[in-house]
Amino acid sequence: MADGIYLALSGALAQGALLENTANNLANATTDGFQRSRAVFRERVSPGGGPAAAHFSVLDTTALDGSAGARRNTGRGLDAALPEGTYLAVQTPRGERYTRAVSLAVAPDGALRTSRGEAVLGEDGRPLTPGVGELTLGPDGALLRGGAPVGRLRLVRFPRPEALSPEGGALLAASGRSGPAAAAPAVLEVGALEESNAPVVSAMTDLVTASRNFEAFQRVIEAFREADRRVVTTVPGTNG
Repeated sequence: MADGIYLALSGALAQGALLENTANNLANATTDGFQRSRAVFRERVSPGGGPAAAHFSVLDTTALDGSAGARRNTGRGLDAALPEGTYLAVQTPRGERYTRAVSLAVAPDGALRTSRGEAVLGEDGRPLTPGVGELTLGPDGALLRGGAPVGRLRLVRFPRPEALSPEGGALLAASGRSGPAAAAPAVLEVGALEESNAPVVSAMTDLVTASRNFEAFQRVIEAFREADRRVVTTVPGTNG
């Protein structure tokens, strides 16, 4: 079998991973607070090295794009857009998680929750339970009732936010590479929401490009297979 088929296969696998990543970005193009991720590839040299060594492309990791999405005004007192690099801490069954989708509401039990139902954490790391009643957010992250603070959001930053791990939609988890969450005072834009930073047109373009590259590698692989088949069936002595 020609060595070139392995190079083409590595390219197809890399493009397949890129395709999956791009499809996820496209699926969340309308998810408020979503941060797109990009595939990061590295070169691997075949064992033995030397001038004739084969060079393969492999997926190394994915990196989060921390750039802020467009802002959409809502005029709602429990909606807020965060500064770039700042995240809201929430409680989930899997532990503390983070999001930039700050659209909050008070549940019937008096707990403050996100639009997805996660409990919002206060600066002491415990869920905020302000009780039923009219609430608004202050630009400093304070939770206000009648102008008086009844709590404060846990807002955090990370040493390496690009290494946060996506957990579906706008929810993120800390990783060993991202470093721990650290409290971060911030100025919020109350009455606005941050839209996904993966706009539909851009995500569609990336998806089409990845699809075409994947198909190109598939054609190369098929060409190598056909060449091997011809050698086996036409060269004397190769088929016994």
